[in-house]
Amino acid sequence: MGNLPKVIACLKKLGYAPKMDDFQSKLIVQKVVYLLQSMGIKSGFSYSLYVRGTYSPDLTRDLYEHRADAESLKSNEKLTEQENKKIEEFNEVMQQRLTPSILEIAAAYAYLAYEQKMPSKGARIKLKEIKPYFSETEYTIGINRAKELIFKPTEEDLRKLREEMKGWDAATDEDSKKLV
Repeated sequence: MGNLPKVIACLKKLGYAPKMDDFQSKLIVQKVVYLLQSMGIKSGFSYSLYVRGTYSPDLTRDLYEHRADAESLKSNEKLTEQENKKIEEFNEVMQQRLTPSILEIAAAYAYLAYEQKMPSKGARIKLKEIKPYFSETEYTIGINRAKELIFKPTEEDLRKLREEMKGWDAATDEDSKKLV
């Protein structure tokens, strides 16, 4: 059984209030919770790979059953210092961009590589097979963010990754401006 009050406390710490009538919002919650769980914040929800990536039917059910609490971020659950640090790390890596596509890629890649124990290259190939509609930029950003969150690279690896991502982040920012 999952711990919805912990999930709500995590969402509150992230400053993200889900809208249960909005598909993208529910998708974001599913992926954020999965990634946080992969980082060590145990919420007790089990996941499998579904149409839009990692998915927990129990989390969806609990969110609907406790819709008012979820949407208002009402929870008495207190996060530990370690959990708060993990959420801060998540925010830093995701750069407070809770975009559905990047989260979907990051969570699906993490599931394939971390849960299914696929090698990095195999997980990337499988991800592209099951989700062929994303751009190369989105794949690169999502996979790199998953690796940074879960696979704990060295400081040198992080420096190289940040340097590599500067161009991708600038391109993403430019693309985002065009969509507005």
